[in-house]
Amino acid sequence: MNDDRKVSVIVTGLLRDPELFSRSLDQFTSMRQIEEIILSTWEKEASDQSLLLSEYAHRHGLIVTAVPEPAEWSGNLLSQMVSLYVGLGRIKKENYVLKTRTDVLIEPDALANAFTKDLTLNLPENFQKVRSPFDEKICVWGVELTSPFYIHDLFYFGRHADISRLVNMDIRYDILYEMSKEKIHIRRFLHPFINEFPIFEKFLHVEHVLGNTQEFPNDYRYYVLENLLEDEVYILILALYYRVVGHYYTNEWGPENVFTWRDVPDQVEFSPGKTFSELLLGDREKKALMIRGDSLFDAINERSYGPCPIGDRFDAAFDYIDRLDDIRKAGLEYDFDAFIERALNIGSSALDKLKQDFT
Repeated sequence: MNDDRKVSVIVTGLLRDPELFSRSLDQFTSMRQIEEIILSTWEKEASDQSLLLSEYAHRHGLIVTAVPEPAEWSGNLLSQMVSLYVGLGRIKKENYVLKTRTDVLIEPDALANAFTKDLTLNLPENFQKVRSPFDEKICVWGVELTSPFYIHDLFYFGRHADISRLVNMDIRYDILYEMSKEKIHIRRFLHPFINEFPIFEKFLHVEHVLGNTQEFPNDYRYYVLENLLEDEVYILILALYYRVVGHYYTNEWGPENVFTWRDVPDQVEFSPGKTFSELLLGDREKKALMIRGDSLFDAINERSYGPCPIGDRFDAAFDYIDRLDDIRKAGLEYDFDAFIERALNIGSSALDKLKQDFT
């Protein structure tokens, strides 16, 4: 238990849900670990909401820091990065940081779990040459299983220096890759590792093929996923992703219901003995496969998932990864141009199949 942590809360963005924000503030001020609460927003928003924000400052000690809103960028990305950057500059550098939003209410048991949990990095021998971007694990929610580093960014918790490394305004994601709208999530949580693991950068060229958004029908989504799961390179990419996420992030918040929001995504469950086929292909009504907790990553370390053809491929990938003396070498001998071509062809075939089915 880490009962002596001091926490700074950074709330970013617009005042979308004043009632929910007020409830969050009541909750934050009742928790002894929380020393300060910062709302990082825009000058116009601070001016428009001045009376309400003054009330929050009086009742809850809320500190408002406001800057001019930046130019619009895809998915409000620049605004999100700037507001976090500004908030990080305003709070105590020695504190842990909870980043959240005004329209999210995190359950008190979930906060208490995150504030006291062990975030120590316990890295295998073949991770020792990795230039670790974090001093400790970062607590996140909503790790998607089929698209590497697609992790929900509504809220997360960790050391100040570690959270600072999630601020990323690198323009390569906007001009080099044809990514889905989820790139706003992916680029935040992938970027600290992109230079250490070239295999993940290669995958960005085909991430959009997965179709795990509302723009794609489920028939497309699972046709692509089924075919990709037969590809040795895709299995290796996922296996390495699960290893990295399991070591550097934690997805465990304690209670089953972690937060209230306007659109809480469904999650998939893993229990020992469940197969990868059941996990990845057994919930075909779901667009994104968000895993609950860390049980899958623990099972991967223990190989306690059930046998199936997909699991056999993962076994081979994990064996390969574990044999490496330097994890950064994973996949470098593969022909990624050929994999990119195969993935794009799978996406084209899925579109052709949809056209045939609906004509």
